[in-house]
Amino acid sequence: MSVEKKIHEAEDMPFGMKQLLTSITHLKENEKVLVITDDNTKDIGEFVYKHASRFFETTMICMKQRTNHGEEPPEAVSKAMQNCDVAFGATTMSMFHTKARIESSKLGRMRWVGMQDYEFSMFEKGGLTANFDEIEAEINRVAEHFQGETFRLTSVGGTDMTCSVRGRSPVFDYGTSRKPGSASFPPNAEVALGPVEGTANGILVFDGSIPHPLINVLKEPVICKVEDGNITEITGGKEANILEGILAGYNDPTVYNVAELGLGLNRKNVICGRMAPDEGSYGNIHIGIGKNLNFGGHVDSPLHLDLLIRTVTIEIDGRLIMKEGNLQV
Repeated sequence: MSVEKKIHEAEDMPFGMKQLLTSITHLKENEKVLVITDDNTKDIGEFVYKHASRFFETTMICMKQRTNHGEEPPEAVSKAMQNCDVAFGATTMSMFHTKARIESSKLGRMRWVGMQDYEFSMFEKGGLTANFDEIEAEINRVAEHFQGETFRLTSVGGTDMTCSVRGRSPVFDYGTSRKPGSASFPPNAEVALGPVEGTANGILVFDGSIPHPLINVLKEPVICKVEDGNITEITGGKEANILEGILAGYNDPTVYNVAELGLGLNRKNVICGRMAPDEGSYGNIHIGIGKNLNFGGHVDSPLHLDLLIRTVTIEIDGRLIMKEGNLQV
């Protein structure tokens, strides 16, 4: 009996966990699994370790919780990432944009699965139960249209921003890590573009969530003025003040860079204040700020933070890609 069949026949394993070990990673017998966790998410890490270790050689390593998304892990974690076939990053903060993850992926062995900000209910329902083959086909279809020169973003909530995406190619997250060197963040599934530095101008009205431990689902809009590629003013209520404080705390102008335009395409996701479901929620877009090295840019910021806008309309070179949360291509 194949290892995949054994996993699917495990009656005490939630379907979402089965997906992580099969359709999301295509793990094979004799492959080595690494689970990375921290003091705050140890229960999730131990859960993944318990199930993965039944079928694969699995190691778990626990580190001190990072302060912010994109903060580098200890050297021991970086070394371990270079010597595994699949790494599950069950951490509080995202490691996707760290140099450790990027360099490990470039070595061409590790398949990275980000699991930051998970909760146990995600293994039972929601985005992890989606058909990821169907999602991949839709992302590939949309990506053919998700490129050009001038990108205009508007929303029901009042967003109106324009930027150049000239020379920038679509970046995919299918929600799967099936090939050596690949990286994903299931149940997120998206196609993204990196704005050309210095070209974004307008107003961004964030009315979905800001997946950060201090904010999450927004109770009132956070309004950001964007000039020449950077956020120059943040207004709103209490949550706007918290965001302003987070960014000011870096004392680094690069954290205000408009870095990413990420369109969510997993129909099973709903906005809940958790990073992966929110970023991959269908019909919404997240704006990444700070580091843009994964999106064709050259801003190496200490932060990459995503902020979500609901029910968006997207035009590229005048072509309507999405209208009020519904695909037009």
